[in-house]
Amino acid sequence: MRRDTLRYLRCPESGRSLVAEPFILAGDEIVDGRLIEPESGNWYRIEEEIADLVAAPFRDRERLDAFCAKHRLTAGPVPTRGKLVDGNTARQLKFFADYSEGYERDVVQSPFYDVLDRVTIEQWLDAKVAKDATVLEVGCGSGHQTLHILRQEKHVIGIDLSEDMLRIAQRKVRAAKPPGHADFIVGKAEQLPLGEGLFDAAVIFGSLHHITDPGAAVREVSRILKPGAGFYMLEPHKSPVRFVFDWTMRLFPLWQEEANDDPLIDAPQFTAWLRSAGLDGAIRYSTYLPPHLFYVVKRRKGDLLLRATDRLFGAIPGIRRLAGVIIAEGEKPR
Repeated sequence: MRRDTLRYLRCPESGRSLVAEPFILAGDEIVDGRLIEPESGNWYRIEEEIADLVAAPFRDRERLDAFCAKHRLTAGPVPTRGKLVDGNTARQLKFFADYSEGYERDVVQSPFYDVLDRVTIEQWLDAKVAKDATVLEVGCGSGHQTLHILRQEKHVIGIDLSEDMLRIAQRKVRAAKPPGHADFIVGKAEQLPLGEGLFDAAVIFGSLHHITDPGAAVREVSRILKPGAGFYMLEPHKSPVRFVFDWTMRLFPLWQEEANDDPLIDAPQFTAWLRSAGLDGAIRYSTYLPPHLFYVVKRRKGDLLLRATDRLFGAIPGIRRLAGVIIAEGEKPR
């Protein structure tokens, strides 16, 4: 984690500023160290450049104990009896701990998402976000979208509740050596350990359907954005013909998934979340074809096919709502 990133970070419990105590440095990067909230004395580990900034009930006790043994420390805040992790969060943590490498292989690296990224978020980043912008990516997982952002010379703070996924993201960024810089934070989307009004843009790409309270996550995104800052959110759509996708996936499964209790989003729901967060945004749609089709067409043909069908069906009232993907895009009012 870069020292300069400290100005964006806040204590997840109190919201107060933090001070850094480095143990191992590599230039401007804190490899191992602690982030301390001076008033309470609570501290949070930085290990292999990843900062663990979740509230006590979500702390990985095994990793914390190993870190304390490594650096001869007394344990920091640990899970208490007074607050329990909700069932969905517990399922998500277990799923991504057990299936992190499989999720990277089956979902993140799938030909379908490869095409979808280029047709959706890459175009938005190029058109709407300045090269020197600081972008928050909520639910960044193994860093696939992170790399898209970094290649356009932006700084990214990527937050995810799964440290296992963040370690994959970190390896990918180090191997790719893109022109932008990324810092990865273990954090909860509904309780972002970040200061208010500090970010130039925010992205939630396919993560809201994993989050226990998606509306709270959207409100948190609004809180950390600067006035006039842009946001981009993409999710599975509660389409009237969603059963066709579900039937196809049962016959020919492409990946495993662990979603929250209400994983599909429609336009009224997305709009309600944006309004409650004070965000101005427009809803649009993508993907009218089965994802399986993009496994058999060439890369460039897949791009052309998705763009053409999005443009064609997205222009027809009534038909546009049959898409498999819903997108909310806009900005925080000035």
